[in-house]
Amino acid sequence: MQLREKVLAGGLLVAVVFYFGPTVWEGFIAPIQDAERTLESATKIHGDRKLEKQNIEAKQKLFSEWKGRSLSPKPQDAARNYQQWLTELAEDVGEFSNVQVTPDPVTVAANQPFSTVRFKLKAEATMAQVRLFLFRFFQADLLHSITQLNLESPAVTGNPKLTVNMSFEALSLKDAQPRGTTVFARTEVAEDWQDPTQPLVVRHAEGFPTKTPFLVRVGKHYFEVKEAADHRWTLAPDPNSPQSAVGRPVSLLADETVEFAPVHPEFSKRAIAHFDPILKRNLFVKPVPYAPKLDFVGSKSFSRGGTLDLTCRAIGFDLSQGEPIFALEGDAPSGMALDGRSGKLSWKPDDAQALGDFKLNVIVKAAGLKEQLKQELIVSLKQSNKPPKFESISERHAVLGKEFSMPVKVTDEDPDTKLSFSLAPGAPEGAKIDAESGEFKWTPPATMVPGPVKLTVQVADNGNPPNTVKQEVTITVGDDLAQFTELTGIFDKNGKRELWLSDKSTNRLIVLKEGEVLRYADIEATVFRIDKKTVLMKKGDELWRLDLGDTLKKLRKLEPVAAPVTPKKPS
Repeated sequence: MQLREKVLAGGLLVAVVFYFGPTVWEGFIAPIQDAERTLESATKIHGDRKLEKQNIEAKQKLFSEWKGRSLSPKPQDAARNYQQWLTELAEDVGEFSNVQVTPDPVTVAANQPFSTVRFKLKAEATMAQVRLFLFRFFQADLLHSITQLNLESPAVTGNPKLTVNMSFEALSLKDAQPRGTTVFARTEVAEDWQDPTQPLVVRHAEGFPTKTPFLVRVGKHYFEVKEAADHRWTLAPDPNSPQSAVGRPVSLLADETVEFAPVHPEFSKRAIAHFDPILKRNLFVKPVPYAPKLDFVGSKSFSRGGTLDLTCRAIGFDLSQGEPIFALEGDAPSGMALDGRSGKLSWKPDDAQALGDFKLNVIVKAAGLKEQLKQELIVSLKQSNKPPKFESISERHAVLGKEFSMPVKVTDEDPDTKLSFSLAPGAPEGAKIDAESGEFKWTPPATMVPGPVKLTVQVADNGNPPNTVKQEVTITVGDDLAQFTELTGIFDKNGKRELWLSDKSTNRLIVLKEGEVLRYADIEATVFRIDKKTVLMKKGDELWRLDLGDTLKKLRKLEPVAAPVTPKKPS
């Protein structure tokens, strides 16, 4: 090809490209770019949806965890169970006094999957007790919080009891699993546990984890369950729980309640020592010189079959220098235990334990004391005193203007017991009871309105301590129905005789057979024998007769037949 032809061909090619280039670009390159933009948009949408899915899954996981920490789904059950748990936490664990836990109305949020239960707590407690309560409250794995905390101190010296006011909120999710009758699972100690090297035996393990370790509470004491084989648990004391007196491990008695104590994840590594600043920065108390002394709260004597409930209390201690530790000195009776931190002395002796007085020495150690405090304590175990028991008292009838008498019978299992009868306040005017025999007498005034009258009879024994029991009695006062009630018939029915008494004033018919008891008007007697035209009734050892056609008013006593006189033989 010549040069001139090559130049023309090249120009033609340039013209073709210039003319058809945009069309080729739109036909081949533009779809690729559109596809790339579509891919980029789809990738972004996919990424957004993936992130949204992750957020949803995270929220679902969190919601699932919340359901596990929620109260029961029914607001009424949630409020009742939480009030019980909160009260026990304050009384048993924190050892608050004068505890009052009152509920606010349950709040159900509209179109929300939850309801809120609210409570107010009022009590008295030391700063150390408040610290312990707060630690255990926040440690519990529940959806709850403290919305208000107010502490007021009556003094700025020593270790005064503060007036505590708290407000609480807890959530009840509608989709949560029911918790039963308590917030956390519970069981009971099956048999006394005093040797920490031996497993604790519980009655059942329903509701408790199968995987160990987990935390449980018995009273104010917390334990970690190291191993769980069916109903036998190996325990270790929780380091945050107060221990018993020095050298004496905590002992548990049969029938004591064991409660599961799940720990909030954020508290799994926390200790009560983290709450020590509450004590060290106590704004209510200024340092004072030590003036400590030992006091005992509760009864020092109790009866066989009961439990000693006595608390050793250290007064005048400055807790900023350390809490007092209690211990027993000498040989204590078997089963007696003194909690080293609370000072609570407990003892439930067995039936083989001899009665009498037991002398002990209680000692107290604390930082700042030059020497330990010591005080003698005498504990008395006495014979048990069982309360008297009333025999059943049925409804009685009295007549206006006529003296009514009634024997009150009581039994008492304790020998040589002296009983004393009396009437509780509110008895009708003129009513009286013999203090020794229990014979009750009363003449209803003729002017009173007929009807039932209720009164309470009480009897006290002379045991130590004495027992007093009460029995409510109903006496129906009315007109003399005996004058209107007539023996109208005696019939044979299925080979047995029965009598018919007709009260013409009320149209009431009374049907009785031999051996049955008549209780009507002011008469109480047993049907002794039914003859063809006569009925014999028995009151105590006395026989009374009623003839056919007579009213009960004509019921007459039969005099005993005198024994025949045997003539003397002539000498």
